[in-house]
Amino acid sequence: MKIRILLADDHPMIRAGFKSMLDKNERFEIVGEAGNGKELIALAGQLNPDIILVDISMPVMSGLESLEALSGQTPGVRIIILTMHEEREYILQALKSGAAGYLIKNIERFELERAIITVYEGGKYFSPIITNILAEAVSKPEASETAEVTPREKEVLELVAQGNSTKQIADLLGISIRTVESHRINMLKKLKVNNTAGLIKKAIELKILN
Repeated sequence: MKIRILLADDHPMIRAGFKSMLDKNERFEIVGEAGNGKELIALAGQLNPDIILVDISMPVMSGLESLEALSGQTPGVRIIILTMHEEREYILQALKSGAAGYLIKNIERFELERAIITVYEGGKYFSPIITNILAEAVSKPEASETAEVTPREKEVLELVAQGNSTKQIADLLGISIRTVESHRINMLKKLKVNNTAGLIKKAIELKILN
């Protein structure tokens, strides 16, 4: 039985590169490709893949936002983050949101194949640099819940609460999608919650939002 894989990245050439790499292994079948998080969620429901390879920075809905939605919609699917982001906050949030693997895009073919098979069989897999970052994260205490939310973070939070997507928030504030994601992840860390719904609820409880 082949391992059915769904690729999600907003750069067609990157998707083509990974598709070409994975097509060399007879155990794998690429069943679909998505260019943003919204497409990913729709295709995941239609195609029922075994594995999803998803980037973090995507338009309309980021990889982390789509990860939250997928965890409830397709509980049997195993998700691997495939990105250039090495920041601790991204890694921890991805794992809290249900990712079973976290890989850096300069990965070699044999390691990508091993990661997919390991995750498909129920395990977890991280690029070596990610393993080091996780080890460091365990050894250092996280930020206090009383850490202050900055004015800009509050702006982002208010727009999130209003239902705006990451791209819409970036356009409204004149900042990059990556910066919006960074603010959001910082707030998740500061308030010690795992997802957007928890973030909004905690912010209301702490009177950060009215």
